[in-house]
Amino acid sequence: MLLTQEWYATDVIKRSGMQNCKLVDTPLCSTQKLSIADGDRLGLDDATKYSVVGALQYLTLTRPNISFVVNKVCQFLHAPTIVHWSSVKRILRYIHATITLRPQVRKYKSMLVSAFLDVDWA
Repeated sequence: MLLTQEWYATDVIKRSGMQNCKLVDTPLCSTQKLSIADGDRLGLDDATKYSVVGALQYLTLTRPNISFVVNKVCQFLHAPTIVHWSSVKRILRYIHATITLRPQVRKYKSMLVSAFLDVDWA
């Protein structure tokens, strides 16, 4: 059985206007540290766009590889800045690049639940 939210991810990307974006291999730059004081506050229109973070939270159900970075950007929902918005856009670019990834669920005789995710493969 395959778990997928490919249609939903495509819809989130379209709603964000990121259909023709440049694709990236990682959801967040490893050297980037986000804080509340980074950058200028977003204007009203951009702050409304930042609500896409809620859609990203829902997407983490089948995409555990983005859980950490989505949690990071969620910490700034109350006062997002330009830096935070660019991090959200990077996550969207990563999702667009990896839109066909989905977890497989297989039946085994063992009752143990186990999972493997190689986010650092590249």
